Amino acid sequence: MPKKLQFLLLLLFAVLALPERSLAAPGDTTRVTIWNQRKLSRNGLYDTTAILPGAGTRYRKVLLHYILGRYACTPGSQYCGSWDYTTRVLVRPPAHDPLEIARIMTPYATDWLALNKKHDYVVDVTDYTPVLNGNQPFQFDYQGYSWGFTLTLVLEYIEGTPPQDPIDVRNVYDGTYNYGDAADPIDNHMPARTFTAPSTGTTTLKNLVSGHGFDDANCAEFCNKYYRVLVNGTLRSTTQLWRNDCGRNQVYPQTGTWVYDRGNWCPGAVVKPLRHALTPLLTPGSPFTVDINMQAYTGTVTRQGAARANYIWTSQLVTAGPINFRNDAAMEEIISPNNNENYFRDNPSCGGPKVRIRNLGSTTLTAANISYRVQGRGAVQTYAWTGSLAYGRDTLVVLPILSAVQNGAAGRFKAWIAQPNGARDSNAYNDTLSVKFNATAVLPASFVVAMRTNNAVTNTLASETSWQVFDVAGNVVKQRVNSNANTTYNDTLRLQPGCYALRVTDLGCDGFDWWASPQAGTGTMRLNDARTGATFRNFSGDFGCEYTLNFRVAGNPSATGNPALLTVFDVYPNPSQDGRFTLDLNLPARHDVRLNVRDALGRRVWTRDMGTVKTTVQPLELGKLAEGVYDLEVAIADGTTLHRRIVIE
Repeated sequence: MPKKLQFLLLLLFAVLALPERSLAAPGDTTRVTIWNQRKLSRNGLYDTTAILPGAGTRYRKVLLHYILGRYACTPGSQYCGSWDYTTRVLVRPPAHDPLEIARIMTPYATDWLALNKKHDYVVDVTDYTPVLNGNQPFQFDYQGYSWGFTLTLVLEYIEGTPPQDPIDVRNVYDGTYNYGDAADPIDNHMPARTFTAPSTGTTTLKNLVSGHGFDDANCAEFCNKYYRVLVNGTLRSTTQLWRNDCGRNQVYPQTGTWVYDRGNWCPGAVVKPLRHALTPLLTPGSPFTVDINMQAYTGTVTRQGAARANYIWTSQLVTAGPINFRNDAAMEEIISPNNNENYFRDNPSCGGPKVRIRNLGSTTLTAANISYRVQGRGAVQTYAWTGSLAYGRDTLVVLPILSAVQNGAAGRFKAWIAQPNGARDSNAYNDTLSVKFNATAVLPASFVVAMRTNNAVTNTLASETSWQVFDVAGNVVKQRVNSNANTTYNDTLRLQPGCYALRVTDLGCDGFDWWASPQAGTGTMRLNDARTGATFRNFSGDFGCEYTLNFRVAGNPSATGNPALLTVFDVYPNPSQDGRFTLDLNLPARHDVRLNVRDALGRRVWTRDMGTVKTTVQPLELGKLAEGVYDLEVAIADGTTLHRRIVIE
C-alpha cells in the first residue's frame, strides 16, 4: 500500500475514534439533566452528582433551566401550600469554594396543580464554566416549610467562543446574616477581604442578595435599604436592595401577597445578580481589598409574629480573560412576539416587535442593522439602529411594525443583527434568534369598555385604576383616567382596522379586586359588544400594577348606506409588497365615486376622485405610504361607503 494512502487511512481512523463532541461545531448544544421532576417533600438540602461535559471544549454560553412544577400531596398533609420560598442552586467542586450559581423564589402556586402549570426559569451561568465540567456535586437548598413542588434542573451548553473566557469564581462572602442586631452588626460578618488582581482580563464583584424576615419595621423583607462597595478603602458605589416591580411579575396570576415589593426579590422570580466592575480600580498583578458596608440600622422585635431580619448574602469575585471580539453585536432576546412564559405580560402582541441587543465587542457599538420577518409570510424588514453601547451593555429596541405579525395567525418570528459599526460581525453565532408566537386577540371594531372603580383613590382623590387604548404608533386613541371612586363608566370605542393595546393600570399595584385589600372594595372591568351589549371579555381584578390586552381589529369588508353593494368591489394583491394594488369595481349603475385611504387613527392619507363610473379596473399606486394597515374607503354619491382593509408590507 502506498505510504500516502496508509497515512490517509490512519488519519481517518484517528478522526473516527475521537469522541463525538470533539467533532461538534460552534452553536451545537449539549444538555445535562441534574434533577428530573424531583419532588420537594421536605425543607433543607438535596444533594446529587452530575456527569458534565469535559473541560476541553469552549462554550459561548451555559444556561441553567430551572423548571418548577407541582405534584399532589398525600391527602391530609398538613403542609402543602406551595408558597414563596427561597431556593438556591449550588455547585460544590472539590478543592474549591462551593458556589451559588442561581437563586430563585418560588411563586404562590397553590392553584398550579388544578391548572396543570409549570414554569421554566432560565439563568445564564456562563461565569461558572470553569467548574461546570466533569463529575461535580450539586446541592439544592430548599428553604420552604410546605411541599408540593417538583424540580427539574437542566444545564444547556452552547458551543463556541464566549465574549470572554471565564477563568474563576471565588467567594468573598457567603452566609445568612442578621440585620439590625446592635449586639452583632451585619458588617461584622462582611469584613474587608484581600485578593490579587489578575495580570490581564477583568474582575467583577457579583452579588446575590435577598432580604428576609420582618421585625417591627418590616425589615428586611419589606424595607428598602442600601449597601456600599469599598475598594482599597475608597467608596466606589451605593446600591439599593429593593425590587419595585413585583406587581409586574411575569409569573401571573398568583395567589398570596405576590404584588408586594420586597428586599431585592419577588415571589416567582429569579434574584438578579448585582454586578460591580472592579477592573478600572485595580492595578494588574497587585493586591486589593473589597469591603461591603450595609446601611446603618438597628431593629426591634416586640410585636407578636415579628422575627429577626436577615439577608441571605453571596458575594463572588468573577475573573475572565480579555474580550475576544472587536465588533460583536448580539441578538440577546426577543420579547415580543413570543409565546415563551417568561414574556407573558408582553404577549400575544401585534405591535412593533421588541428585541434586546447587546454589545459583546471591545469597540463601543454605535450602529447596527436589525433584520426581521415572520418565516414563510412576508418579506424581510430591516431597521438601522443607532446608539451607544459599551462592552456588555444592552438596550431594548422597538422595531417598526411588521404586517405579517399584525395581521397573521400564529407563526415563527426571526430576528438577526448584522454590520456592527458598519463592519463585519466578528462572531456570527450570537446574531440570530427565532421564536414561536401566538395570534393576537381579534376584537370587533365597536365595543364598550365597562369599568366600575373601587374605593381606592390617589392623593388627588381620583381612582387608582385607569385605562388607555394605544394604536401601533403609541398614540392614545381613547382613555378613562382620573375617574371617580365607586363609579360605573361605559365608554364606546369605534376603531379602524389595525393593531391596538388596551392597558389597565392601578397606581396602588393591587388591581381593582384583591383579597388583601378589602378596604378598597371591588371594582370590575369588562368589554361588551356595542351592538348586542353581550360581554365577550372579563378582566381579572388582581392584575397587580398593570395588565395589557394587545388586540387587533380585523378589516372585514363593511358598508354603510346600501349594504347590498358590499360585494361589488375587490382589491388585490392584499397584502401588497410595494404598495401597488388593483381596484376592481362593478357597480349596478353609474355613480360619482371618490376613493379615500385612512390610517389606523382614521386620518385621510390619500384620496382620488374617480368621476362617474360603473365598472372599472384601475391600478392604485400607494407605494409612498408607510408600511402598515389602512382602510380603503369607496364613497359613492348615493351616500353608500364601502370599506376594505388593505395591508402594505
